[in-house]
Formats: sequence, C-alpha cells, structure tokens
Amino acid sequence: MKAQLEQRLKELRTEYESGQKILNDIEIALSELEARKKNLNETLLRISGAVELLEEVLGVESEVSTPVDSGVGVKNTKNNLENSVEVPMVVKKPLDHARKILEDAGLTVGEVTEKSIFVAGVRFGDVIRQEPKWETKVESGSAVNLVIAGKGRFKPDLSEDSKLCPFSDH
Repeated sequence: MKAQLEQRLKELRTEYESGQKILNDIEIALSELEARKKNLNETLLRISGAVELLEEVLGVESEVSTPVDSGVGVKNTKNNLENSVEVPMVVKKPLDHARKILEDAGLTVGEVTEKSIFVAGVRFGDVIRQEPKWETKVESGSAVNLVIAGKGRFKPDLSEDSKLCPFSDH
C-alpha cells in the first residue's frame, strides 16, 4: 500500500509540474496577445486620425475651385506685387512657433480653431491646416487662419462584437 501511495505521489508531482509549465506558457501567450492588442489599438487610432485629417483636407481642396490671385479687378498690379508676400508653411509647427514665422514674414495670425485628431507625428497644439495655403502670394499684413490639433474624441470600436476585434466571428 505504501508503494502505491508513493507511486501516486510521484505521478501527482509530475502532473503538477506539467500543469505549472502549461500555465506559464499560457501566461506568456496572453501577455504577447495583450501587447499585440495594445499595438493594434494604437495603430487603429493613428489610422482613424489620418483618415479624419485626409477627409478634411480633401474636403477643403474640393471647396477651393478658383485661384486665390486671378488678377481680375486688380487695378494697380505693380503696387500689389510690391506689397505681396509669400505665405510660409507653418503646418506641423506649434502654434507659438507658427505665429512667430508668420509675423516674421509680415503676416498676422487670423482665426485659430481646434480640430480633434489622432495622427502619429502630430502633437496636440500643432498646426494641421492653414488658409491661405503656403506659397500663396498675399498682401503684406494679411491674416492666416490656422487649425490646430486638439485631443481626439474618435476612437475605434474594439469591443468583442466589433469587426475590428481580433477574436470576432465577423
């Protein structure tokens, strides 16, 4: 009887060690999946921000159908050319830096609005759009309207029922 109990104890210890190894393997796999899920979530947030930004940019470009300086109705072309300056690019610059660049070019900051986005490489408070666009000739002292990046509110649905969820049946 004692030999049987010792044999059973040996079997249980072996089974326990095997179970511990499987449990450790599962925990490692779960942590890897969590890291992949976090990475995917961050990627989806960046993509959603890029989509939002591109939609807005395409919407702005489709609204602008006529050139800024067509020359129609301009009486003193020589004087207008002497007082014109080229709008510098301030996109992806912090607002304070953009303001300084515009002032150095002889322009002023007009209306400043905020747009919620999630885009890699764009920090909150950076300029994401300017009007008029850079390289446009405008009269010295003109105002340039800016849109700056704000904290985004759009987040992808990663719930279990979502098509974006890696464990979804969709």
